[in-house]
Amino acid sequence: MEDTAITNAMPYIVIANALVVSLVLIIGGRMLVRGQLTSDAPGDRQNLGEFMLDFFVGKAREMGGRDVVLAVAPFLATCFMFILVSNLMGILPIPLLNNPPTSYFAVPLGLAICAVGGTLILSGTFNGLLGAVKHLFWPNPLQCISEVTDVLSLSLRLFGNIGGEHMTVVLVTSSVAVGIPLILHVLGLIPAFVQALVFTLLTASFIAGVIHTREEYEQAGAKVGAKGGAGSPAPETGVTSVVEGEAAPTM
Repeated sequence: MEDTAITNAMPYIVIANALVVSLVLIIGGRMLVRGQLTSDAPGDRQNLGEFMLDFFVGKAREMGGRDVVLAVAPFLATCFMFILVSNLMGILPIPLLNNPPTSYFAVPLGLAICAVGGTLILSGTFNGLLGAVKHLFWPNPLQCISEVTDVLSLSLRLFGNIGGEHMTVVLVTSSVAVGIPLILHVLGLIPAFVQALVFTLLTASFIAGVIHTREEYEQAGAKVGAKGGAGSPAPETGVTSVVEGEAAPTM
Protein backbone atom coordinates (compact mmCIF):
# COMPACT_ATOMS: atom_id res chain seq x y z
CA MET A 1 0.00 0.00 0.00
CA GLU A 2 2.83 2.36 0.88
CA ASP A 3 4.66 1.62 -2.37
CA THR A 4 1.47 2.28 -4.33
CA ALA A 5 1.00 5.64 -2.60
CA ILE A 6 4.61 6.63 -3.38
CA THR A 7 4.18 5.58 -7.01
CA ASN A 8 1.01 7.64 -7.35
CA ALA A 9 2.71 10.63 -5.75
CA MET A 10 5.88 10.30 -7.83
CA PRO A 11 5.03 13.14 -10.29
CA TYR A 12 4.70 15.53 -7.35
CA ILE A 13 7.91 14.18 -5.81
CA VAL A 14 9.78 14.79 -9.07
CA ILE A 15 8.44 18.34 -9.29
CA ALA A 16 9.36 18.98 -5.65
CA ASN A 17 12.89 17.62 -6.18
CA ALA A 18 13.32 19.78 -9.29
CA LEU A 19 12.29 22.81 -7.23
CA VAL A 20 14.82 21.79 -4.56
CA VAL A 21 17.54 21.67 -7.23
CA SER A 22 16.54 25.12 -8.46
CA LEU A 23 16.57 26.48 -4.91
CA VAL A 24 20.03 25.00 -4.25
CA LEU A 25 21.40 26.59 -7.42
CA ILE A 26 19.86 29.98 -6.63
CA ILE A 27 21.20 30.00 -3.08
CA GLY A 28 24.60 28.74 -4.23
CA GLY A 29 24.80 31.37 -6.95
CA ARG A 30 23.87 34.14 -4.55
CA MET A 31 26.51 32.98 -2.09
CA LEU A 32 29.20 32.97 -4.79
CA VAL A 33 28.51 36.55 -5.88
CA ARG A 34 27.83 37.91 -2.41
CA GLY A 35 30.18 40.69 -1.41
CA GLN A 36 32.41 42.88 -3.54
CA LEU A 37 33.94 41.33 -6.64
CA THR A 38 37.45 42.45 -7.52
CA SER A 39 40.16 41.57 -10.01
CA ASP A 40 43.02 42.55 -7.68
CA ALA A 41 42.71 40.04 -4.85
CA PRO A 42 39.68 37.79 -5.47
CA GLY A 43 38.45 35.72 -2.57
CA ASP A 44 37.79 32.00 -2.47
CA ARG A 45 34.14 32.37 -3.47
CA GLN A 46 35.00 34.54 -6.46
CA ASN A 47 37.76 32.15 -7.53
CA LEU A 48 35.35 29.24 -7.35
CA GLY A 49 32.69 31.10 -9.33
CA GLU A 50 35.16 32.17 -12.00
CA PHE A 51 36.53 28.64 -12.23
CA MET A 52 33.04 27.25 -12.78
CA LEU A 53 32.14 29.86 -15.40
CA ASP A 54 35.45 29.87 -17.25
CA PHE A 55 34.61 26.76 -19.28
CA PHE A 56 31.23 28.07 -20.41
CA VAL A 57 32.61 31.52 -21.20
CA GLY A 58 35.33 29.85 -23.27
CA LYS A 59 32.80 27.80 -25.23
CA ALA A 60 30.68 30.89 -25.88
CA ARG A 61 33.74 32.92 -26.86
CA GLU A 62 34.45 30.42 -29.64
CA MET A 63 31.10 31.35 -31.18
CA GLY A 64 31.34 35.14 -31.22
CA GLY A 65 31.93 38.36 -29.37
CA ARG A 66 30.73 39.91 -26.15
CA ASP A 67 27.03 39.86 -27.00
CA VAL A 68 27.21 36.15 -27.78
CA VAL A 69 29.09 35.38 -24.57
CA LEU A 70 26.62 37.30 -22.41
CA ALA A 71 23.71 35.38 -23.92
CA VAL A 72 25.18 31.90 -24.36
CA ALA A 73 27.47 31.37 -21.34
CA PRO A 74 24.72 31.70 -18.65
CA PHE A 75 22.44 29.47 -20.71
CA LEU A 76 25.05 26.69 -20.96
CA ALA A 77 26.03 27.03 -17.30
CA THR A 78 22.38 26.75 -16.21
CA CYS A 79 21.85 23.59 -18.29
CA PHE A 80 24.99 21.96 -16.92
CA MET A 81 24.50 22.84 -13.25
CA PHE A 82 20.80 21.92 -13.16
CA ILE A 83 21.42 18.53 -14.75
CA LEU A 84 24.50 17.81 -12.62
CA VAL A 85 22.81 18.63 -9.31
CA SER A 86 19.70 16.69 -10.36
CA ASN A 87 21.81 13.66 -11.20
CA LEU A 88 23.70 13.85 -7.91
CA MET A 89 20.48 13.75 -5.88
CA GLY A 90 20.43 10.00 -6.42
CA ILE A 91 23.31 9.51 -3.96
CA LEU A 92 21.56 11.31 -1.09
CA PRO A 93 20.70 8.97 1.80
CA ILE A 94 17.33 10.69 2.23
CA PRO A 95 14.11 8.88 1.22
CA LEU A 96 12.07 10.53 -1.55
CA LEU A 97 14.71 13.23 -1.98
CA ASN A 98 17.08 10.65 -3.49
CA ASN A 99 14.94 10.40 -6.64
CA PRO A 100 16.86 12.32 -9.35
CA PRO A 101 14.46 14.44 -11.42
CA THR A 102 16.43 13.49 -14.54
CA SER A 103 15.60 9.80 -14.01
CA TYR A 104 12.00 10.48 -15.06
CA PHE A 105 11.44 11.15 -18.74
CA ALA A 106 9.30 14.26 -18.34
CA VAL A 107 12.23 16.24 -16.89
CA PRO A 108 14.83 15.34 -19.58
CA LEU A 109 12.16 16.01 -22.22
CA GLY A 110 11.46 19.44 -20.73
CA LEU A 111 15.19 20.21 -20.56
CA ALA A 112 15.65 19.14 -24.18
CA ILE A 113 12.74 21.35 -25.29
CA CYS A 114 14.27 24.27 -23.39
CA ALA A 115 17.68 23.62 -24.98
CA VAL A 116 16.38 23.43 -28.55
CA GLY A 117 13.85 26.20 -27.98
CA GLY A 118 16.57 28.38 -26.48
CA THR A 119 18.70 27.72 -29.54
CA LEU A 120 15.88 28.96 -31.78
CA ILE A 121 15.43 32.05 -29.60
CA LEU A 122 19.17 32.79 -29.86
CA SER A 123 18.91 32.30 -33.61
CA GLY A 124 16.18 34.94 -33.74
CA THR A 125 18.20 37.23 -31.46
CA PHE A 126 21.39 37.16 -33.54
CA ASN A 127 20.04 36.45 -37.04
CA GLY A 128 16.69 38.22 -36.85
CA LEU A 129 13.26 36.66 -37.20
CA LEU A 130 13.79 35.95 -40.88
CA GLY A 131 17.08 34.23 -40.14
CA ALA A 132 15.46 32.08 -37.44
CA VAL A 133 12.73 31.00 -39.84
CA LYS A 134 15.30 30.31 -42.53
CA HIS A 135 17.20 28.13 -40.07
CA LEU A 136 14.14 25.85 -39.83
CA PHE A 137 13.90 25.33 -43.60
CA TRP A 138 17.50 25.63 -44.81
CA PRO A 139 19.45 23.93 -46.38
CA ASN A 140 16.37 21.74 -47.05
CA PRO A 141 12.64 22.18 -46.37
CA LEU A 142 12.69 19.30 -43.87
CA GLN A 143 15.29 20.95 -41.66
CA CYS A 144 12.61 21.61 -39.03
CA ILE A 145 12.32 17.87 -38.48
CA SER A 146 15.90 17.85 -37.20
CA GLU A 147 14.79 20.09 -34.33
CA VAL A 148 12.37 17.37 -33.24
CA THR A 149 15.04 14.70 -33.52
CA ASP A 150 17.41 16.89 -31.50
CA VAL A 151 14.83 17.05 -28.71
CA LEU A 152 14.39 13.28 -28.76
CA SER A 153 18.13 12.65 -28.90
CA LEU A 154 18.93 14.91 -25.95
CA SER A 155 16.07 13.68 -23.78
CA LEU A 156 16.42 9.95 -24.47
CA ARG A 157 20.19 9.98 -23.94
CA LEU A 158 19.91 11.72 -20.58
CA PHE A 159 16.91 9.69 -19.42
CA GLY A 160 18.36 6.36 -20.55
CA ASN A 161 21.64 6.78 -18.71
CA ILE A 162 20.44 8.40 -15.48
CA GLY A 163 17.14 6.52 -15.31
CA GLY A 164 18.87 3.19 -15.96
CA GLU A 165 21.51 3.89 -13.33
CA HIS A 166 18.89 4.94 -10.77
CA MET A 167 16.78 1.85 -11.45
CA THR A 168 19.82 -0.37 -11.01
CA VAL A 169 20.59 1.21 -7.64
CA VAL A 170 16.96 0.79 -6.50
CA LEU A 171 16.86 -2.89 -7.48
CA VAL A 172 20.21 -3.68 -5.90
CA THR A 173 19.38 -1.76 -2.72
CA SER A 174 16.16 -3.72 -2.32
CA SER A 175 18.18 -6.95 -2.36
CA VAL A 176 21.45 -5.94 -0.69
CA ALA A 177 21.24 -3.10 1.81
CA VAL A 178 24.96 -2.65 2.56
CA GLY A 179 28.14 -2.69 0.50
CA ILE A 180 27.26 -2.96 -3.17
CA PRO A 181 24.84 0.04 -3.20
CA LEU A 182 27.71 2.23 -1.91
CA ILE A 183 29.90 1.08 -4.80
CA LEU A 184 27.11 1.81 -7.26
CA HIS A 185 26.66 5.29 -5.81
CA VAL A 186 30.36 6.02 -6.23
CA LEU A 187 30.33 4.72 -9.80
CA GLY A 188 27.19 6.77 -10.42
CA LEU A 189 29.22 9.96 -10.03
CA ILE A 190 30.75 9.28 -13.45
CA PRO A 191 27.53 9.24 -15.54
CA ALA A 192 26.13 12.07 -13.40
CA PHE A 193 28.95 14.35 -14.56
CA VAL A 194 29.39 12.94 -18.05
CA GLN A 195 25.72 13.16 -19.02
CA ALA A 196 25.48 16.77 -17.80
CA LEU A 197 28.58 17.60 -19.84
CA VAL A 198 27.35 15.77 -22.96
CA PHE A 199 23.96 17.51 -22.83
CA THR A 200 25.65 20.89 -22.47
CA LEU A 201 28.18 20.29 -25.25
CA LEU A 202 25.47 19.14 -27.66
CA THR A 203 23.43 22.23 -26.81
CA ALA A 204 26.54 24.34 -27.43
CA SER A 205 26.99 22.69 -30.84
CA PHE A 206 23.38 23.51 -31.76
CA ILE A 207 23.91 27.13 -30.74
CA ALA A 208 27.20 27.29 -32.64
CA GLY A 209 25.29 26.18 -35.73
CA VAL A 210 22.95 29.17 -35.61
CA ILE A 211 25.84 31.53 -34.77
CA HIS A 212 27.71 30.16 -37.77
CA THR A 213 24.68 31.05 -39.89
CA ARG A 214 24.94 34.59 -38.52
CA GLU A 215 28.60 34.74 -39.55
CA GLU A 216 27.65 33.67 -43.08
CA TYR A 217 25.20 36.57 -43.25
CA GLU A 218 27.87 38.98 -42.02
CA GLN A 219 30.44 37.69 -44.52
CA ALA A 220 27.92 38.02 -47.32
CA GLY A 221 27.19 41.58 -46.24
CA ALA A 222 30.91 42.37 -46.13
CA LYS A 223 31.34 41.09 -49.69
CA VAL A 224 28.45 43.22 -50.90
CA GLY A 225 29.93 46.25 -49.14
CA ALA A 226 33.33 45.61 -50.70
CA LYS A 227 31.81 45.48 -54.16
CA GLY A 228 30.00 48.74 -53.49
CA GLY A 229 33.26 50.70 -53.42
CA ALA A 230 35.15 52.72 -50.89
CA GLY A 231 32.05 54.60 -49.82
CA SER A 232 30.42 51.46 -48.46
CA PRO A 233 30.47 51.07 -44.67
CA ALA A 234 32.93 48.56 -43.30
CA PRO A 235 31.67 45.82 -40.98
CA GLU A 236 31.98 46.39 -37.26
CA THR A 237 35.05 44.70 -35.84
CA GLY A 238 35.13 45.90 -32.24
CA VAL A 239 34.77 43.10 -29.71
CA THR A 240 34.86 43.57 -25.95
CA SER A 241 36.45 40.75 -24.00
CA VAL A 242 34.16 39.48 -21.25
CA VAL A 243 36.90 37.94 -19.15
CA GLU A 244 39.84 40.27 -19.76
CA GLY A 245 37.83 43.48 -20.14
CA GLU A 246 39.82 44.71 -23.18
CA ALA A 247 38.18 46.45 -26.10
CA ALA A 248 39.44 46.57 -29.66
CA PRO A 249 38.84 49.78 -31.63
CA THR A 250 35.80 49.85 -33.84
CA MET A 251 36.40 50.92 -37.38
